[in-house]
Amino acid sequence: MKFAKLAVSAIALSVLVACQSTAPSQTQSTKVSNRSSGVNVAKAPEQFNDSDISVPAFFNTQGLENCTFDVDNEHPACPLKKPIVRMYFSGTDVGGEGQGVDALRAYDDTQLLFMLENQFSGINRYRIVTRDDAVIDAESATVLEQQGAAKAADYFSGSGPLLPDYVVKIDTLRTVKNEGSITGWMDYTLELTAATINPRTREIMSYPNLGKVRVKSEEVRDRSELKFIMANNRYVSGFRYNDSAHVNAVINDMASRGIDILLTRMLSEIPASAQVLGIKGDQISLDRGQNAGVLPNETMIVFQYEAGFVEPIGVARVQPSINSANGTIVRWKNSRLADQIERSASNGIYRPSNGVKIFAISVGTPAGFLENRT
Repeated sequence: MKFAKLAVSAIALSVLVACQSTAPSQTQSTKVSNRSSGVNVAKAPEQFNDSDISVPAFFNTQGLENCTFDVDNEHPACPLKKPIVRMYFSGTDVGGEGQGVDALRAYDDTQLLFMLENQFSGINRYRIVTRDDAVIDAESATVLEQQGAAKAADYFSGSGPLLPDYVVKIDTLRTVKNEGSITGWMDYTLELTAATINPRTREIMSYPNLGKVRVKSEEVRDRSELKFIMANNRYVSGFRYNDSAHVNAVINDMASRGIDILLTRMLSEIPASAQVLGIKGDQISLDRGQNAGVLPNETMIVFQYEAGFVEPIGVARVQPSINSANGTIVRWKNSRLADQIERSASNGIYRPSNGVKIFAISVGTPAGFLENRT
């Protein structure tokens, strides 16, 4: 299941799919009540058992040698070529009964769109075409004012907006339920459903499959903050459920959590991949870094690739620079191959030879990424 087989883009990076009960455990899930969506993050390398050190399904290392990392002229055979994407908040529906429905209906999705653009561009696995026309228009006016018409025309000549390979459509459903007659609580639910569309063929793509995200207000606000008091069927005090500013603040926090969950799913569906140049002791050197979407504290499986066969070697923690990365193999696989490489690396620098290649592939959102970067 690769984008390269479905459309023109070469987005076919290594894909992580949901693990079955017999599969190794490389991520961990936080459980949230009331059918809310949880956040999946990669386990730290120290938490891996030997059986967890396994290459994720549907990885793709074919054609990595073709990558040039020229963002405007990347080789079409490079599996790390970043698709150009434009994002939309499309269908919006509001449901619920009783108090607060009107204020919920007044919520504007525009800020959600810009939040989504900013978060997804930060993982460096897509090229995002912004829909923030107000900022672009303001900058164009500033260039014209400061540089004059001739320089402004020269500055903008020969360039134009990027044409998207895909569009990502987010549909939202916002619902509200209030419990109690005199003393009550507002319970909000936000559902986000994502779809990737090929604008040339109008095909809804099956990959990446981000699914549906459900967020409840109790995850971002203590329930006591949403308490209100009524008298004679009229608002008296507490949470101002009819004030759109107060409602917007709650929905914004819920949306931020929902986007975080979508982001973690994207990082699992489209992992980062790099080639290992050498191993010295427990240290590894990678030929790609932030330019290939490798994130700080990335948990990566290190494996050997030869003649179509793969064999895991260990699990590492990786820190990227712009164009490369270095890491530490925290746990070696219990295998003859891993033992041989470990011994060779302990006596100097081990470099693959004779057509053998060693790669590293990420297994999901690094621990601490959401707290530190979103």
